[in-house]
Amino acid sequence: MLHYISNDLVCNDGDVILMDFGCEYGGYASDLTRCVPVNGRFTKRQKDVYNAVLRVKNEATQLLRPGTMLADYHKEVGKIMESELIGLGLLDKNDVAKQDPEKPLYKKYFMHGTSHFLGLDVHDVGLWNEMIQPDMVFTVEPGIYIREEKLGIRLENNILVTRDAPIDLFKDIPVEADEIEGMMASKGKKVVA
Repeated sequence: MLHYISNDLVCNDGDVILMDFGCEYGGYASDLTRCVPVNGRFTKRQKDVYNAVLRVKNEATQLLRPGTMLADYHKEVGKIMESELIGLGLLDKNDVAKQDPEKPLYKKYFMHGTSHFLGLDVHDVGLWNEMIQPDMVFTVEPGIYIREEKLGIRLENNILVTRDAPIDLFKDIPVEADEIEGMMASKGKKVVA
């Protein structure tokens, strides 16, 4: 689920926990999302979905360039997501080819935007009908939510747009699935409910 408020379910062996959190420092906000397997190891399917989301995040990050319109950016990310969802067997490429462009099929599994402005507030104000400029900061947070599999993966980093390449402000925070599993294993014990 996108936003879980009740905080009363048990974390079971085989589940993945999605954690969306951030902090404020010096008057500026941050936003970060990571997913961890409760037992310390992703299943093959969970890792496949995780890696698909990671590929979308990495490609979307490279698209955050000065002169790009945010609406065009989101459409391009949607195409990347479609490809990943086809690869996961969640969408059929023939159905995607015939879809209504106003109602893209990927929205069944990725129903929120890829990025939002970040600054004095975690969802800061910004104009969606103007071009991306250097020194703007955005989140990049694609996700795949498969209700029938009770699996949701979202990965989110904060990105500074520059005249050259985007700078990932969270590049030193582990995000690769193998890194997450390694960190959990290095604690010397299995995480249990």
